[in-house]
Amino acid sequence: MKLIKLASTGILSIVLLTGCTNLAAPQQKEESKVEQVKAVAEVNDPKAWKDISTPEGFNEYGIEPTLKAWIAFHAEDVPKTTDVNEYYPRAKRLTTEYKYFRVQGDDLQKDFENLNVLQIWMGHLEYVLSSQNTLESDRAKFNDDLKKSFKYFTEMLHDLDIVINYDGKGETFGLTRQLDGNKVKELESYLYVN
Repeated sequence: MKLIKLASTGILSIVLLTGCTNLAAPQQKEESKVEQVKAVAEVNDPKAWKDISTPEGFNEYGIEPTLKAWIAFHAEDVPKTTDVNEYYPRAKRLTTEYKYFRVQGDDLQKDFENLNVLQIWMGHLEYVLSSQNTLESDRAKFNDDLKKSFKYFTEMLHDLDIVINYDGKGETFGLTRQLDGNKVKELESYLYVN
């Protein structure tokens, strides 16, 4: 009888210890889940960005092939023109170089997408203006629209230069999501409602 009680006590002890061990394990897993959620939140911060450029083969303009130098060059060079016929070619030149210079980060990527949409819109406007089928009465409106698009384009380039080269510190035109610009809705309404 003592042997049965001893065996029963041993089995009961093992069951209880196993049960207690199983109860402790989920708490550790829960803590791991919390840490994972925090890590994912940090990775998914829409303001966090990094340069993922691959500028090998880029030899234009005699500048250092870096994202910082590239955006600084264009932020200074593109606005120099006052010739309406140069608006689209300058914007197109910049956007074709995107293959070398890239960023990763939700808000900054959206800003570059908006810049690209501006360039596409300017290409469309230039095409419409060059078409013989465009009514003379409409040309002034399309020309004004092209000027407005180019103004947005140059201001956005300036803001992107502030983001990339000055850590977001400096005067901006308020056109970037990255800096929570106060004119982002105005710009996106112009782009996506047109």
